[in-house]
Amino acid sequence: MFVVCAKRTKWQRDLERYGDQDFLKRIYELQNNAFEKVFTSHERQLENLETLRNRLPEADFIFREDLVAFEPRPGQILVSLGGDNHFVYCARFAGNEPILAINSDPQTSTGSLLYFDTDSFLKKLNRRKSNEAALHPEISRKEAWTMVEAELQYPDGRIIRTGPCISEISIRNAFPDAMSRYVLSVDGEPPEEQKSSGLLIATGAGSTGWFRNCLPPSIQRTSHATFGREENLFRIVAREPGYRAGRKYRYRYRSLETQQLKVISEMDGEFTVDAHEERRFPFPPATQATIQISEQRLHVVRDLTNSAE
Repeated sequence: MFVVCAKRTKWQRDLERYGDQDFLKRIYELQNNAFEKVFTSHERQLENLETLRNRLPEADFIFREDLVAFEPRPGQILVSLGGDNHFVYCARFAGNEPILAINSDPQTSTGSLLYFDTDSFLKKLNRRKSNEAALHPEISRKEAWTMVEAELQYPDGRIIRTGPCISEISIRNAFPDAMSRYVLSVDGEPPEEQKSSGLLIATGAGSTGWFRNCLPPSIQRTSHATFGREENLFRIVAREPGYRAGRKYRYRYRSLETQQLKVISEMDGEFTVDAHEERRFPFPPATQATIQISEQRLHVVRDLTNSAE
């Protein structure tokens, strides 16, 4: 059984924010005349959602805000209908059950983490017409993506576990124009104090995005800039380190496998998981973060078939 989780389009979100269509169109006009691009994407996304509703009458359809009450059950496949950010958000709620990602608008979304669009998904199931055979999906290929997890220990004794990270962790000064200061250490190695615009920690899933663009140019041009989503490792990079000292940092760029990474804050900072507002944690001075590979894996559907005859 599929549980399809849709999201609001940018047009819907912005209309809720501004409350007036004419004023919103004026905003888009000032944003490089973006109205046509945004609104036509809105229409395509609604069309794809309606197509799935018609072709999959057996499926359950929910929206992003419904995920807080969602509990995955054996035999269910959670389907993310949106872009990469929506998929990463939905993946938090999949638990040990599989998740499948459909790009809701391939014309405007690259969808680096998404293996399906609406047409290819329905074609795999032979469900391009609403009167076709009953739905009996079988997963023919599934990947187990590596995730990382973190524990924050505050000076007052509080401990917060952030839960699995699917893509990336950002550690930086809460005031983005201020220097980020922190101390890094890996297992028994000597600690290193760094100054940069922030520390970025990525899984294989996150290595194809912002992380790759933050790497030193000499690494960006190599095949080592990104790595597989199932590889049992994570990588760190200090973004824009101090010009002189940064060239000597031992931990400017580093791959970690079984090791624990510890980061001690020397700033009024913030610790953000997967770029989601609700997973942004305060990181004040003397707070220690311990980061390591999670025992849990994210089970992502790469291919499927319909076994109905």
